[in-house]
Amino acid sequence: MLKKSGFALLMLLAVLAVQAQTLPQTPTIRVSGEAKSTIEADMAVLSLGIVQQAKTPLAVREAVTAAADKVVTSLLALGVEKKQIRTSNFSIYPQYDERPGKQNIITGYKGEAIITVSLDDTALVAQAVETAVASGANEIRSLDYRKKNEDALRVEMLRQAIANAMDKAAAMAETLGRKLGKAITVEEQGYSMRAPDTRAFLAKSMSVGAQEAFSPGSIEVNASIVVVFEME
Repeated sequence: MLKKSGFALLMLLAVLAVQAQTLPQTPTIRVSGEAKSTIEADMAVLSLGIVQQAKTPLAVREAVTAAADKVVTSLLALGVEKKQIRTSNFSIYPQYDERPGKQNIITGYKGEAIITVSLDDTALVAQAVETAVASGANEIRSLDYRKKNEDALRVEMLRQAIANAMDKAAAMAETLGRKLGKAITVEEQGYSMRAPDTRAFLAKSMSVGAQEAFSPGSIEVNASIVVVFEME
């Protein structure tokens, strides 16, 4: 009896599987959507280095601290808010004699600190660099041009990418003699912001006017998605 019941159950499952395969399935269409835009940078993040050398750790610490204070004071005088200036990565390490047989002899100490400045006005970049260098910053570590409210920009770009996908899907469905139905799934494939390579600006600043060298240029923004739609 149990064997017959088991056989009947297997037959029932087999019938249900066949029926499931023969049921009409809603046709779908899978498309990608893209959005591209070129925007102007409206903020910049400047990283400045302060490097000092002295005979003792105390002397080098005082030298770095004094230079950093001067740089910060000069930036505040430009109108940069205190909350937009951050000092970090302060370090002191010994310098050794490089002559053969004397590599273990400490000849002095080197100290470093990084000052990061966020500028809400890109027109201040050139002045900030000139002022900071004149006040004691002896290295320009990096310069990044950015866009304020990047989250809102990302959302807008994704909306445009979805609209692009809908337009393509609607055209393809119409060509097939169907109407575009509702979206079933949507996946973000990528988002990027490509700012100008500021290494060129930093090198250029050594030979031309700072204002010309630090012109921000444009930022390229890209977003891509994949959407699966039903077709009616």
